[in-house]
Amino acid sequence: MTLDPETLSMVRATILASAAALAIAKISRQCSAEGLRRRLRLMETELFEFARLDHVGFGEPAYLLLRDRLRCIAWASQDFSLTRAGLALLQGHDIWKSANLQRQTRVWEEALDQVAAKHSKRRIADMHRQMLMTVWTYLALGAIPFAAWFCHDVIPVLARLKGHRARMRKTRLLEAHACTLTKLPIR
Repeated sequence: MTLDPETLSMVRATILASAAALAIAKISRQCSAEGLRRRLRLMETELFEFARLDHVGFGEPAYLLLRDRLRCIAWASQDFSLTRAGLALLQGHDIWKSANLQRQTRVWEEALDQVAAKHSKRRIADMHRQMLMTVWTYLALGAIPFAAWFCHDVIPVLARLKGHRARMRKTRLLEAHACTLTKLPIR
């Protein structure tokens, strides 16, 4: 069986387009993993600032457990993808075990119960939920090119354009980044 030149060129174009789509998805997933690591580092800094302001002690189990989970997830983030999660589910493996990302465990509940102030307990629980939502967002949108970037970088800019107030932490980070790029002193 011989292929005519038009069919052969269509097959080549299809193969090249498929290879390009796979390369874009792979690069997007790697960028998404880096974005997840960056976001988790920001959350760890936020947790540190929360403890530094004496809302919770540095030695309290809830602080230590949340900090360790943030670091473990950042370390294991290159293993997170929707495909790997599906394969692990089919094989009966727990991909979250390496990242220490169990949603509700007895250890986490006990550590959270040891926090004395209700405001601090609520804030640490919110940080934990935010961490879980961040991981699930990156897991679901990691292979879609620019989806995670759109969710975390473009939506706040659009909110500011609509007249909503921007979060101060994000504004300071953008200002520091701009000052670093332009080599101006940071205030």
